[in-house]
Amino acid sequence: MRKVLCDSLYQRTGHRICCGRIPAWTAYVGQRWDTYDVAPWNLYNIVWRAQEWVRGGMS
Repeated sequence: MRKVLCDSLYQRTGHRICCGRIPAWTAYVGQRWDTYDVAPWNLYNIVWRAQEWVRGGMS
């Protein structure tokens, strides 16, 4: 199921979903920016983890 979801997201959005540049302003939304294990609810870290999840699930 994850493979199908990740592949379909990639087909619809291209490299933006898995490899797109994360805007710098996202580091200032939510918790103070730090590495994802220290500040998991910072928007930059959330987007980074989502990209990592999609990259890891593609075939």
